[in-house]
Amino acid sequence: MRLMILAILAVAPAALQAQGGLLVVAHGANQGWNDRVRETVQNVNWDGPVAIAFLMGAEADSVGWDDGVARLVREGAREITVVPLMVSSHGSHYRQIRFYAGELPSLPAELAGHDHGDHSAPPVPMRVTPALDDAPEFAAALSARWREMGTADQSRPLLLVAHGPNDPTDAVEWLADIGSVSEGLRAATGKDLFVGLLRDDAPAPVRARAVAAMRDSVLAMSQRSGDSVVALPVMISSGSITRTKIPNDLAGLPIRYHAEPLAPLPELSRWIERVGRTAAAAERADAR
Repeated sequence: MRLMILAILAVAPAALQAQGGLLVVAHGANQGWNDRVRETVQNVNWDGPVAIAFLMGAEADSVGWDDGVARLVREGAREITVVPLMVSSHGSHYRQIRFYAGELPSLPAELAGHDHGDHSAPPVPMRVTPALDDAPEFAAALSARWREMGTADQSRPLLLVAHGPNDPTDAVEWLADIGSVSEGLRAATGKDLFVGLLRDDAPAPVRARAVAAMRDSVLAMSQRSGDSVVALPVMISSGSITRTKIPNDLAGLPIRYHAEPLAPLPELSRWIERVGRTAAAAERADAR
């Protein structure tokens, strides 16, 4: 694959004007999960070639990192801005992307031994943006999903359920960022709001404690309000976690579950545009 990318660089027409490519990278899962990402990226306005890469799942081989990079180079990109379409920058997959882009010297230790597809050395300069973290568009996207609910549910306490990382220090950062972007919802509801992490890939005792904390918080919020608690996933797309795992983890509780993920809300497309352009401008400034 690396030889193919270098060959593309060598034969690219001289008349093809150098431009900045945009590579949007997502975790990846099944076709339905990936299609929500595609719809989000299709609504991005970008002055240059655009590609998608999935780290895992059904299309990791056919629409993976090297495939996306090769496509951008083939279409004239001489620099690439990489936008991780992820909830948080504090996790192994975000660091994996930085490694692929040449910003970190090695793959995160927790991913060693996993098959994550091809990843050649960067053929052109790359710059990785932050993930959603505490972006204002993230807050707007959560508010948009909340506004889709009925009036009664909008007046209930709220549980936000995110995936969360393995590392406890990373988990603190996830909670801080999601807590920050959810302040508007807390004010709008006037009721309790709790941010929970599934810690789905963490050791079993860690995950069990995380789920227990969510369940205890739901019961406490329900008792204080005398009402059910609304649960919203803080997930990029929809798959087995949103359809099965979260309902199972919250089974038997006074919950009203709204399963829609963040994608393909337009707020995500606007965020990709903003952070992508900021990073591209910084890359060009550094190159002067």
